[in-house]
Amino acid sequence: MVKYRIEYKREACIGAAVCAAYAPDDWEMADEDGLADLTEAKKEGEVWVKFIEAEDLEKNKLAAECCPARVIKIVNEETGKVLVEFDND
Repeated sequence: MVKYRIEYKREACIGAAVCAAYAPDDWEMADEDGLADLTEAKKEGEVWVKFIEAEDLEKNKLAAECCPARVIKIVNEETGKVLVEFDND
């Protein structure tokens, strides 16, 4: 089964909560600072990373595309194709 990699730049998040609204199983809003947290993610350098299965792709893709800060990137791990890019990359 194809896996997808979500990369998230938390430091650039503006707390709009779009991600949590579209994909609440993978995103939640932190009480302490009002920014989004990618659940069960691991920090790799400056980004938080989580791998998801195909059944979770569409809701996370929608969350990434609708994020006003464009701080979510999604990559197909099998092909390397970037499905949603960061705003400044």
